[in-house]
Amino acid sequence: MSLTHCVMGWMLLTVLSLCLPVWSAVRVTQPYRVVSTNGTAQIQCVIQPRPASHQDQPSHGRRLAYPYPIPEDFRVTLMKGLHGNQELCSSLLNFTEQTETQWEGQGEVQCWAQVRDGDVEVTISGLKATDTDIYRCEIQVLYPPPYLRFRGNGTLIHVVESSDCPAQRAKARQREDEGEEDSERTAPVSVPVVVLVIGIICVLLIIIYFQTLQCERGRREMVRMTLPVAHHKMEAASFPYENI
Repeated sequence: MSLTHCVMGWMLLTVLSLCLPVWSAVRVTQPYRVVSTNGTAQIQCVIQPRPASHQDQPSHGRRLAYPYPIPEDFRVTLMKGLHGNQELCSSLLNFTEQTETQWEGQGEVQCWAQVRDGDVEVTISGLKATDTDIYRCEIQVLYPPPYLRFRGNGTLIHVVESSDCPAQRAKARQREDEGEEDSERTAPVSVPVVVLVIGIICVLLIIIYFQTLQCERGRREMVRMTLPVAHHKMEAASFPYENI
């Protein structure tokens, strides 16, 4: 009978240890919004209540105390997306050591994590405007038991692309160089075209000028031919009876 009670007790403890993350009031808080202008953002993930409070003062002086043994080894994972279903980067940390670890994320994104004053600071670099999204800290306590898993409320990282970025300046410089090359290529071709157009315009002006001169000469000859006839008619009209 005692063996049965022991087995039942161990099973109950196992079930309780698995259900502790669900029943526990422990949570991870994060800032609501972070703005990044240089492609770098920092998220402060705070475990509430703080595990370090057990070492400072007795728990009766606080409203809530961390109900588990102070975590030593734990894993911090940065999740991306509205529902936090995309793992961006992950690393192992020690709660009692103020060390900083670096691990690679997806693409050009780099992550750093550090435990400072009982809080976990996650720094992300290499972000672009398209990386604007919600990021959540997930902390898994590995030692000492029981195994615990907490997930933060999420932080909206708004990545603003700056015009002073070296990459953008390089692209702008490249566009300027390409524009200068295009202008140099088109300059030898445009000069003959301009000379040809000017020559055609000069020829047309000369043709128009000579045509105008010919028209003026024709008009003068017509005037000279009409003057004697008009004079003869005037004389005939002045002396109508001379020929009778």
